[in-house]
Amino acid sequence: MGSSGLEMLGDEALFDRWAAGEPRAGHLLFKRHFDAVLRFFRRQLGDDVHDLVQTTFLGCVQARERFAHRATFRTYLFTVARFQLYKELRRRSRRPDVDFGVTSVEDLAPSPSRALHERQETALLVEALGRLPVEQQLALYFYYIEDMTAPEVGDVLECAVPAVRSRLRRGLAGLRHHFAAPQPGGPGPVQATLDLWEASLPELVAGEPEPGTDDPTNA
Repeated sequence: MGSSGLEMLGDEALFDRWAAGEPRAGHLLFKRHFDAVLRFFRRQLGDDVHDLVQTTFLGCVQARERFAHRATFRTYLFTVARFQLYKELRRRSRRPDVDFGVTSVEDLAPSPSRALHERQETALLVEALGRLPVEQQLALYFYYIEDMTAPEVGDVLECAVPAVRSRLRRGLAGLRHHFAAPQPGGPGPVQATLDLWEASLPELVAGEPEPGTDDPTNA
């Protein structure tokens, strides 16, 4: 199949061909998703992350049995990226036993360059997200920045949807607390963004209790 034919294929079909040894398919997947994966790592760690992007794409093939079309390639790709992020945070902090449910990126790998490429209000949010526990930060990132559904976020974070909702709600509460100081001239763009985020929280299923904390069996 020529390059033009490959470009017509979806991500999952391309991944199958890449895993079977067709490098052109892997190159196309890399082109499609490089910017999103680079942005993900930059917003957590700063600029020096190109090696992590490369490792993530290679890790997709090395761990291809985990994919098996149980999710979309995009959610699988970000699952691998999350594992690489956790590994890098443990390496930088020299703490192999990090609890990402309570520890933030700022605690583990403070980086003044995380928000260099962002607009002012986005930069403020990126910096504030870095102070949240990593699991809450990633739930917010994938749901609001990468525009994933709650089930897709659950696939990436390997937890049930109620745990995703809990992390989103507690993460937003943490951001609200961080930006609680009144702003001159009334609510600024950050507060407006938080209002929009809060308004679009995934609704509870009828009869499902409001999760106060993550279910440890699903986290």
